[in-house]
Amino acid sequence: MQPHLVSAASARFVFASAIAYAMGGAPPPVAAQVVTPKTVPVQQGQQFDILPSSTAGMAGVSLALDDTVADALVNPAKATRVRTGRLFTAPFCHKISDRRGGGCAFPIGGMASSGRWSAAGVFALQQLDRSGPMADAPAISERTANNRYLGLSLARQMGRGVSVGASGHFAGLGAVDGVDLLYAGSDRIVQSGSSADVRLGILKEFSPARSLELLVVHNQYRATHDVHYTDVRFIQGVRQVLGERTQRNDDRTYIWGAHVAYARPLGTEGWRLGWVATMSKLTHPKIPEYDLRGFRPIPRDPGHTLGYHAGVGVSRTVARTTLGLDLLLEPMSTETWADAARDTAVAGGGMIPAGGKTIENSFRFSNTIMRAGFAHEWPERANGTALGVQFGLGLYAINYRLAQDNNVQRTFRTQQEHWMEWTPTFGVSLRGKMAEFRYNLTKTCVREVCIPIPLPFGQGDKVTVQEYVPPSVVAAPSEPLTFDGGTARTHKFSLHFLIR
Repeated sequence: MQPHLVSAASARFVFASAIAYAMGGAPPPVAAQVVTPKTVPVQQGQQFDILPSSTAGMAGVSLALDDTVADALVNPAKATRVRTGRLFTAPFCHKISDRRGGGCAFPIGGMASSGRWSAAGVFALQQLDRSGPMADAPAISERTANNRYLGLSLARQMGRGVSVGASGHFAGLGAVDGVDLLYAGSDRIVQSGSSADVRLGILKEFSPARSLELLVVHNQYRATHDVHYTDVRFIQGVRQVLGERTQRNDDRTYIWGAHVAYARPLGTEGWRLGWVATMSKLTHPKIPEYDLRGFRPIPRDPGHTLGYHAGVGVSRTVARTTLGLDLLLEPMSTETWADAARDTAVAGGGMIPAGGKTIENSFRFSNTIMRAGFAHEWPERANGTALGVQFGLGLYAINYRLAQDNNVQRTFRTQQEHWMEWTPTFGVSLRGKMAEFRYNLTKTCVREVCIPIPLPFGQGDKVTVQEYVPPSVVAAPSEPLTFDGGTARTHKFSLHFLIR
């Protein structure tokens, strides 16, 4: 029995953010409410960046800063902070290098309050470009896929600064970025899936700048991959088709999570301190049999993950300039295994009964997230408009150790993997009396320089405010990783109409 590949999709939302952010791609703030593992540097988060954000250009700095736009949908209790109703649209396009994926989405939504009640909602349609090997002039259905996202939040002020809220985020997925890259040798993949994310939140505001929030999250992600292969051979340069086959892979992940965050002012000079703690428990009843270089698939491989976030952030606002810094530690443990389809002989004697574990994988993660952001807005002009600019840089350092027991061959091996994902961001805004316009650019890179300093940059989907949670990818490598997830770029425009 060979070491196997395990991949798990956790909908770090799909509205885990609304999905995985169904309202989340470039990372706005609130990025630590669901913790999911990733053992392969595949790009998947950008397509779920559905929500607009007021701090997206600051790399998603969020622990000591409030996001006046996204908070109402990420934590439903925060919808009570809505003082001015608004309608918004936030169209965006993302592209991953070398035809590894991409697409465009068109979200529309709004938020409003009446008395003690507040509500927010968003709906989005998305066209996703398919990646991976395809024959010449494939059918339209093989070149593109359609996704749909819906998110709703309802909250009520209970008095004494306490608010409670509930939200539901749902996604119908025709495809997810990166999946086509995980089945080497395939010539067609038909994907279908869905994600459902339910959240209950409590917010206690001691003062306008001091607050405590609690959040409970439950997320379910289901997907099916029908993978088509054509087996061929070449005899004296002539291609011969030996046959065709289709392999069905189910991807299931269920998440329960709890999130607590606290923020308070420091002194009277514009300083603010915030901290966050998050726990997520993921159950992977079915993991796809991915097939890529360095991995060998084994059927029937379930697993589970226990992940944590613990971090601190600081910000300072002086006049019209804001600086923010976040630092988070992300320890995680993931266990996956393969079940014996029948009684299996063990090297040296003995037997593993049907249903017993033939291979056991134990991952130990010690990841680190850092974000830094800067924002400045110039004074309002005579016509009531004001121009603003934002810059940010996010770093996601992934480090894990795999310990693998092969109970059939009676062998044991370990493997260490680590890589850096850098995400520079830029944003510009124009605010008027009745409307706001924002543009944000996020570039996530692999093996190239993203900003003019002599450092190699990786890709990074963590620096975002996802409402919808992207699927997690948990795979046990059998040799050093060589997988290249590509370079992604996201352009997002958002327009808000204020309702007085």
